[in-house]
Amino acid sequence: MKVTLTMKPGPRSFIPIEAESIVPKNFLAGADLSVWRGNRELRLDEVFSVSVEGEADRPEDVEVILSGDDTFRLKRVGEYMDGGKITVLGDIGMHCGNFMSGGTIEIHGNADGWLGREMTGGTILCRGDVADYCASGYRGGRKGMKGGSVEVFGRAGDFLAENIAGGIVTVHGNAGDMPGAEMHGGTLIVHGDCSRPAANMKAGSCYVYGTAQGMLPTFAKNGTVQHEERTLIHFTGDIANRGKGNLFVKDYKYLD
Repeated sequence: MKVTLTMKPGPRSFIPIEAESIVPKNFLAGADLSVWRGNRELRLDEVFSVSVEGEADRPEDVEVILSGDDTFRLKRVGEYMDGGKITVLGDIGMHCGNFMSGGTIEIHGNADGWLGREMTGGTILCRGDVADYCASGYRGGRKGMKGGSVEVFGRAGDFLAENIAGGIVTVHGNAGDMPGAEMHGGTLIVHGDCSRPAANMKAGSCYVYGTAQGMLPTFAKNGTVQHEERTLIHFTGDIANRGKGNLFVKDYKYLD
């Protein structure tokens, strides 16, 4: 089953649209779905032109396609998603893929904050850039992403994979400040540069194929290793937290 949701033109507004109802399994029952703009509940067909092709008996056979100029206003798309696929033909708003446990979300534009927040499984692909707190926990939380994979083909903002406990996060561009902070497990790979990686990590593996700016002095240097045809410098730590994580960097510069 292919469900195409094309956003209808409307007045410009700074109010986001809460769209946690947009998950593949919700289109199996034929229920009347709704979204929220502020304190107004709106039927799905008030916001989108809806097209449905084919039938399905399980979420794995449902693909939801989101398009239109204002997809960046949609929040919480794919929340608690457990199967199927969501394709976003543009940018997407905050909290896409919250608590996701299965299926695939592919974003052809940029993603706002907390992409893949506390996800436990499934796959997220972002063809553009991601904002802060990608694959992280929420404020005050102790665990971030626990499983699955997030791959970003552009850049990432600050606090990438904060509190990550499992799964794998890959960023093909640069990342911002403090990626992998408070890591409990899992794998983080940054192909470009970043600042202060893996601060206060306890376990897990963080790879920086570029330069780690502002490298923290609380990591023990253990020589070099070969990783995917790269020579990387191996550190363990964060010693300040009695951590036993592994940090691998191509180059580094200590804090001034």
